[in-house]
Amino acid sequence: MMRMAGTVLLVEDELFVALDLQDTIENAGFSVDGPYISVASAMSALGSVLPDCAILDVRLADGEVYPVAEALAAAGIPFIFHSGHADASMLVERFPSAVVCGKPCSPAQLRDTLKRVTEGDWDMASAAVL
Repeated sequence: MMRMAGTVLLVEDELFVALDLQDTIENAGFSVDGPYISVASAMSALGSVLPDCAILDVRLADGEVYPVAEALAAAGIPFIFHSGHADASMLVERFPSAVVCGKPCSPAQLRDTLKRVTEGDWDMASAAVL
């Protein structure tokens, strides 16, 4: 499986949120793989190429994003949950190395978090709820 350097997997099913996130990710100097609007499409993408990091909405059209998060965790890929409806403490308990950014999350905060987790400061970001 190939690794795409400088790439963020974006999993978000709300169009305007996805466009805003894409702009934030690109302004932080990363390429965007996505946005993927479903668990199925995101899992398919992970089958061929691994990103450096991922931003995941929790609730998608075809269910919750947990299979994608589990695949990323198994591959050692850092990820950020970006959700307005999820239980942050449950997410951190289930995925201790994940960062949780509630919606809305400022673009500056999201850029800083992306850079931190992709530069190897994932441990510093572990179990962070922003």
